[in-house]
Amino acid sequence: MAQGSVNADFRIVVENVMNRWTALRMAVEHGMGGPLGLNTAIELIDYVTAFCTDNKNIDSIDVRELLEEIMDQEYETICEDDSIQEISVLLMKYLNLLKQGKTEEVMAELRLMKPCEMWIVSGAKIKYQRMDDSSSESDDQADDQEEMEVDQTSGSVNVVSPSTEGSSIKFTEEDIDPGWTQVRGRRRR
Repeated sequence: MAQGSVNADFRIVVENVMNRWTALRMAVEHGMGGPLGLNTAIELIDYVTAFCTDNKNIDSIDVRELLEEIMDQEYETICEDDSIQEISVLLMKYLNLLKQGKTEEVMAELRLMKPCEMWIVSGAKIKYQRMDDSSSESDDQADDQEEMEVDQTSGSVNVVSPSTEGSSIKFTEEDIDPGWTQVRGRRRR
């Protein structure tokens, strides 16, 4: 089978698998890849395709290490759910089938997969989810200034009420070592 055909067919496989990968989508939606996280995901498809088809002696461990490194460096994400291992094995399975000329078998398996939204495309609208529920950065700074009263020079203890009403926890701050502040939670009686 021609190398160009394997590359094109394998790119379709990689695109289908990456669009179904929840960890990658969550990393993009939560802004872990910065404002260009979607572009990085698009480039990821091309890079993984080239990495797998250009290297002759490649196995699932190589693919797993590549994906772990990309998720860590580009998205500051470490997947602890074994999804990278599953994806690596799946990609190698399909690549080996394509190299054996079993393109129809691979495409039939792709058609049997549960339908998904193909979100890794140029110009896609990604719904970014904020990590916190505050309305603006200036509010965060004002809240931080109101909630945190630390007297680092005298070593005194300040009791600071949390900003949420009805809370049963008071926070106290103590100077442990110069330059270090320990925050402890205490229940109100």
